[in-house]
Amino acid sequence: MIPMLVEKAARGIIEEGKHIGKEREAEKMAKMLRETKNSGMKEVWRCCAYLYTLESFLYKTLNAAMRLVGDKEQEKIWRSKVRTLGPFCLLLWDDPFNTKLTTKKTLYRGATLTKEQIDAYTKMAEDD
Repeated sequence: MIPMLVEKAARGIIEEGKHIGKEREAEKMAKMLRETKNSGMKEVWRCCAYLYTLESFLYKTLNAAMRLVGDKEQEKIWRSKVRTLGPFCLLLWDDPFNTKLTTKKTLYRGATLTKEQIDAYTKMAEDD
């Protein structure tokens, strides 16, 4: 089942990349993911986590779609991503390490924060 999900995730990444003119980047990411498909869930998950954390179209597209979830006016847009990005999300979500969080801090990525918000976060981080 894992190899099938990996293949669907790879195809979805390629399709999303083509859609926005990032086909080469998408092909490279899909190749990396496909190389893990017979290595077990831990390796697949590590690869998905790595791909998601890259400065790439993947995290930007995924985050943009997730921000629309629950918005009735945008439902058609975010639902259109389920077929292409859903398999990748499932692989990323299924953390085989099942580790508990060791901190209750929030990390923001891809968000535009004001100086005041950054200062508040910095102070919160120092308080621990």
